[in-house]
Amino acid sequence: FQYQFSVVDQFEPNAFALPGGYIFISRGLLVLANNEDELANVIGHEIVHSARRHSAAQQALAARQNPLAMGWQRSATLASYGRDMEREADKGGQILAAAAGYDPMGMSTFLRDMGQMDRLVRGHARRPTFMDTHPGSLNRAAANAARSSEMRWRRDPSLGDTRAALLRRIDGLPLDQRPETGIFEGDDFFHPAMDFRLRFPHGWRMSNTAQAVGAIAPRGDAVVFMSADQPAGDPQAMAEEYFEKTKEEQHLKLKESQPVKLGQIDAWRMEVEGSSGAGSISIFMVFVPYGQATFRITGMSLSRGASKYRGRFVNTARSFRPLTPAERSSIQSMRLRVVKARPGEGLVALGQRTSNAWDPTRTAVYNGLFSNHRFEGGELVKIAHVEAYVPRGR
Repeated sequence: FQYQFSVVDQFEPNAFALPGGYIFISRGLLVLANNEDELANVIGHEIVHSARRHSAAQQALAARQNPLAMGWQRSATLASYGRDMEREADKGGQILAAAAGYDPMGMSTFLRDMGQMDRLVRGHARRPTFMDTHPGSLNRAAANAARSSEMRWRRDPSLGDTRAALLRRIDGLPLDQRPETGIFEGDDFFHPAMDFRLRFPHGWRMSNTAQAVGAIAPRGDAVVFMSADQPAGDPQAMAEEYFEKTKEEQHLKLKESQPVKLGQIDAWRMEVEGSSGAGSISIFMVFVPYGQATFRITGMSLSRGASKYRGRFVNTARSFRPLTPAERSSIQSMRLRVVKARPGEGLVALGQRTSNAWDPTRTAVYNGLFSNHRFEGGELVKIAHVEAYVPRGR
């Protein structure tokens, strides 16, 4: 393969390989890694998965999809590797990292920190992490540590301080949600770059991707999402154009089509019915011309439950409106910052001095430390800092 490497805009720490030599590292994994040795081992691990075509085999086993799942939802779902595949990728990844002059122990220390992180977030709603798609990580950490101690390798002196090198590059990296792509506050979604607010049904599981922002009902039998894949234009014309393009492929039948008003915005509502392996699907759509695009707010449910969810779809569409000046000015961004520790300082004192938004336990995990660690002075430490959101170009 001619390998291609990309960073995925996801804060959950993960890495995965797709057929054809495509390697992906999440933004969250860069934050969790504590030096370039760990990162090199993870990348080597994924190269082995790709070279051995592990991902193709696992995706074939995970081919069955929820009939209501759309592309934006599927992109957050990854098949997990088998344990034999993981052991093979660990060993090969360590060999590749060592051959490049990096410490193969980095595989073990990363898996240890990943295990600690997984325990912190366990029970919280989240997208898949390295622990989900790469099972058995905690047990493998010990095996990888033993293997690395037996390997013959030599550090490349040109690499220098691999911790400082990594931290210099990720200083300022956004943590959690990025205002540039929209943020959730409770049930509300704010997008300062596109200047709108949208409210989703209370208690639904929300997700924001490059394709759409949406929410899934607690039972998984309904979904509402918004995308902006059409240019600005007459909403009726945009609705009819979309219907004509998709009616054959999705087996759509038009039930209702009429103008609606969302505040001061003239929009167009269309209700159609489609079919799937699970039966008939009711689809509610509102086309909203705003800014440089026509936004499409879509609600989908099985037709037998359409009456239960239609009101929620209508309320979501009606909630679309521009941001107020107060809402815009209140938006904040949490970013990774690298600070220097003082002699004798502990994580509590360092956090208070630097206005660290992470608690001492989370700070310890992100830095590969014990919670009672005392610094000698001058060590580089990752912290989280809450800052006012500043749009690009200002």
